[in-house]
Amino acid sequence: MHSLVAHQSESAKAWLRLGSHEAEVNQIDTALVGAAKTGSRPPSSFQIFGALSDASFVCAEIVDAYVDRPIPLNVRTGLSRLHCAITDLSASLKVYTALSLKGR
Repeated sequence: MHSLVAHQSESAKAWLRLGSHEAEVNQIDTALVGAAKTGSRPPSSFQIFGALSDASFVCAEIVDAYVDRPIPLNVRTGLSRLHCAITDLSASLKVYTALSLKGR
């Protein structure tokens, strides 16, 4: 029973970590899209790439933690959601860059 509770606690903590990074990446993506639409200043490259690298490290740590056992559904969902947020931010960076270069 103790092992089951420990695994549930571990997966809950992993899910919260993933959700926190997902929210941060989504917030930066929203700010970047807003900057592209209004011509305002985008988030700093330090903020953008810091969030992306932090998210990447968290994903790697969590996957490594489950190397010898199945990844629980909530953790897999968290990994997938964070992956989507990273992909969205990457696409927004491409669009922002293209619009910035076009405006020159």
